[in-house]
Amino acid sequence: MNDISDILRELFDRYGNTDELGDEFKMMLQDERLMSEYREWCRERGYSTRTGFRDYVDELVESQDSIWDNYREYGHDI
Repeated sequence: MNDISDILRELFDRYGNTDELGDEFKMMLQDERLMSEYREWCRERGYSTRTGFRDYVDELVESQDSIWDNYREYGHDI
């Protein structure tokens, strides 16, 4: 079984928050088994299958922003 979260994090690391990430993931979902796992992953997390991957990537971006905000809050200038 594939870990959809890991796949999306890897794609995010490779492509950033770009359309290329979405295009690559959609191409991967042509695999029937992966699509089935993605549907289950979305269901477990309360995402729609149409926007689940994008919602997850948006959460990743917000999480990274929060890390940098905390870093700055404690007096570290970047």
